[in-house]
Amino acid sequence: VTHKNYPMSESIGHLIGVTNRKLQPVLERYVRDKGVSFGTWFFLRALWVQDRISPGDLSKRVITSVPTTMAALDNLQRSGLVSIKDDPRDGRRLIVKLTAKGKKLEGVLLPRLAELNKTLLRGLKAREVAELRRMLRVIQTNADHGNGYAA
Repeated sequence: VTHKNYPMSESIGHLIGVTNRKLQPVLERYVRDKGVSFGTWFFLRALWVQDRISPGDLSKRVITSVPTTMAALDNLQRSGLVSIKDDPRDGRRLIVKLTAKGKKLEGVLLPRLAELNKTLLRGLKAREVAELRRMLRVIQTNADHGNGYAA
């Protein structure tokens, strides 16, 4: 296989990567005024589903490393959106908890991002969006199991 018969434009990994890089600044514009960045958004989103969890558990939910999670949590803590305390039941463990300000942002930011999602999906039929989600989940599962290449 050469670059002539496998152009970058045909690479699923490349297309997903370009899409991600294009989405980052767009998403950032929707959340930055509330002290949230692209890098912290996914952690905040996961904490709205469940907070009072350890950084390790949060890392698993966001699918990132613990050091990356801790850096994001430091930023969220500086913005007053989370608190990080010792677990009262296990002093070796930390617990991440949303602050009142962090909880309140859910009602502000989720509607904004729902609108952005609508804009990004404009021109696609509901069944196409469902199929896109299904296909992305298949790719994610394949990546988890090391089946094939996404490059």
